[in-house]
Amino acid sequence: MDFEILSDKKNYIIDNDPGPFSKNNGFLYNLERDGIFYKGFEVNEVNCNKAGIAHGGTLISFADGIMGYTAWKKDSFPCLTAKLNANYIGPAPRGSWVYGYAEIIRTTQSVLFINCKLYINKDVIFTSDGIFKILRNRGKDDPS
Repeated sequence: MDFEILSDKKNYIIDNDPGPFSKNNGFLYNLERDGIFYKGFEVNEVNCNKAGIAHGGTLISFADGIMGYTAWKKDSFPCLTAKLNANYIGPAPRGSWVYGYAEIIRTTQSVLFINCKLYINKDVIFTSDGIFKILRNRGKDDPS
């Protein structure tokens, strides 16, 4: 990983069509490098708890978005989050640049198993793993 490039917000492209949740939380920055899809955000007051660090819900929501984005970008899998596990390793203070990526570990006919890591500079601050339900039909009668 080229931490120098990944740690610099100016190397990312702003998403011109984010979903409302991502837009409201500032999860707007994308970078594709060597087939890996990175996302980043700057920790702002809206993302923080009273201690001035990113709320745990902010980090797990960001990781969830990265995992779903990766599933879509890799194989056009529209997915729903079925399960997430989170490991909070270090704080993300207000003003920090947080970035991360996800990796699809296993794919079955109905679910994806995905891991995610979040960083500040070279330091891992958060890891998660999740199970994502693949939506096939997406129609009115979709049993997913």
